[in-house]
Amino acid sequence: NIRGIGGNRVSIEVDGIASTDQFDTGDFSNSSRSLPEIDLIKHVEILNGPASTLYGSDALGGVVAVTTWDPADLVSQTPGDDFYKMRIGYEGKNHSQVASGLAAWQQENIGALVSITHRQGKGVNNDDFVDLEQDKLDWDSYSIFAKATFAMAENDLLTLTLQSSKRSMDSENNTWAGAAKFSNSEFITGDDEIDMTRVSLEYQFTTGLTLFEDNVFRMYYLDSETEQKTTDLRTLAPDPDDHIRIDRNFNYQQEIIGAEFNSFAQLGQHSLVMGIDFSQTTTEEQRDGTHTTLSTGVVKKTFIETYPLRDFPISKSEELGIFVQDEIELSSNWTLVPALRFDYYHLKPSADSLYLQNNPNFNVASITETAWSPKLGILHHFDNGITTYAQYVRGFRAAPYEDVNTTLNLSFGPFNYKAIPNPDLKSEQSDGFEIGFRQGDASTHISAALFYTRYKDFIETKVNLGKDPSDPFTTLFQSQNLSRVEIYGFELSYKTDLQNWSNKLTGLSLATNLAITEGNNIETGEPINSISPAQATINLGWHSANNKWQLNMVNTLTKAKTRVDESNSRVSYYKPAGYGIVDFLANYKVTENSEIRFGIFNVTDKQYWNWQDVRNLGSEEVF
Repeated sequence: NIRGIGGNRVSIEVDGIASTDQFDTGDFSNSSRSLPEIDLIKHVEILNGPASTLYGSDALGGVVAVTTWDPADLVSQTPGDDFYKMRIGYEGKNHSQVASGLAAWQQENIGALVSITHRQGKGVNNDDFVDLEQDKLDWDSYSIFAKATFAMAENDLLTLTLQSSKRSMDSENNTWAGAAKFSNSEFITGDDEIDMTRVSLEYQFTTGLTLFEDNVFRMYYLDSETEQKTTDLRTLAPDPDDHIRIDRNFNYQQEIIGAEFNSFAQLGQHSLVMGIDFSQTTTEEQRDGTHTTLSTGVVKKTFIETYPLRDFPISKSEELGIFVQDEIELSSNWTLVPALRFDYYHLKPSADSLYLQNNPNFNVASITETAWSPKLGILHHFDNGITTYAQYVRGFRAAPYEDVNTTLNLSFGPFNYKAIPNPDLKSEQSDGFEIGFRQGDASTHISAALFYTRYKDFIETKVNLGKDPSDPFTTLFQSQNLSRVEIYGFELSYKTDLQNWSNKLTGLSLATNLAITEGNNIETGEPINSISPAQATINLGWHSANNKWQLNMVNTLTKAKTRVDESNSRVSYYKPAGYGIVDFLANYKVTENSEIRFGIFNVTDKQYWNWQDVRNLGSEEVF
């Protein structure tokens, strides 16, 4: 969630390759995104606000760009031609353990990196905070990462990367069982598995040409599959004839094939970046289920819905983007940065027999969209190291497959609820404005920004359209472009060595961050619920003269959530109070090649709630 915008509106990239989508429907079906292990991450770049000009359709709200290590990066930290690292860890919050091993080798022209990580743990341990029976969770994960590099020439590098991960989870949802709509449930169990595979081939090369001086060509394949099995045993009903077992199975798979070419050139005062990228994404989802009457053993496939089914047809989308950015040095003090991107998007759904058996009268909709995304920035460099800037950037997000052809077909006695496709669904767009400044050197850095972004044609999923004119017992739903939204705020970051204040404070450092964001639905005047309350962090650090010890005390202060849109809700939302928590971190370097890291989180044992975790819960919920 970046500046109040989250989910698939924020692009997450690993080594220039976008991750698969996040998807969920109902209580038991969801698929999330994944990131590489922390050992493999060289650096992370976060772009706040719209960034579609360089990153394309999914960067409407921002970008999280992760870069992993190359073998040469790691080997350069050692005197030889190899690098080895082992890590073991434990976290008391969820009783999790991690063990990982990483090895890298670098010869004159060939390099290799291999990493294997295993994690296992349980659910979050919050026994002291709640009186309800605790949910139970056992999970484990395995991940393998391998990278090979081949120096084809002095400035040409070929890189082959393979990443594979698997995560399994067994759960018991005890807080749901016997409560609310699960009042007849004795227990609810889950068996989930997530598999992800990424293969990429990247070629960095120089040409000696003026316009296409430094270049990167990348091809990639990404596959992600989520399988979730849920069993709901309903044996608390007074009548034994009503004792049933409901089994559900959710499967979601997404496959992405893509290629891109980026070129960098220096032409006098012009620093040019040009690129073209193409990707093809195939997404399919299926839900299945059975309803078993325990007294008779009768099994049926129709209960509220008829299984198996698809919530949207098998969808194939193609995206083509072409962009150019020019950083123009007007003088030693002024820099102008114009950029422009063209995007082509085509969605082609395929209604197979499984989709049609539940939606025989629906005509699936295809969509073809084009968009121009301009950007203009200007920077002024002062002699004292301060840089001020102002920028405008257009954001764009094509209408996603699950909204264009979303389906719903529920029956409760004589009443029906149906969702219909929307072939006229428009792409979401944003216009972002930002001004700010930054100043920094080796010991001190400060930056501040004011931003205002206006979004239009926001897509709301399954809007209630009211009764079907041809059938008064049927309520219709459809994803639609509804609201115009504005989000604005202020961000501040300050880091310094306290020795700059006094020589008596040698070894101490201070890092502070402040983020204040507000947002409104322009049409209704109501606030935007996805925005987190204001938050500040204060990190006081210390390191010993020989750098063997490093200590950090981190204080996180979060404002109470008071502005909430409850106009379309049947409940009053729970609004968490403000809170402050303190974390203590310690790092001890045992030898030149080994270290121990230790942390105590929430030192004061403060009871608190994160707004993003509880924002859909009613105030009557028991905590």
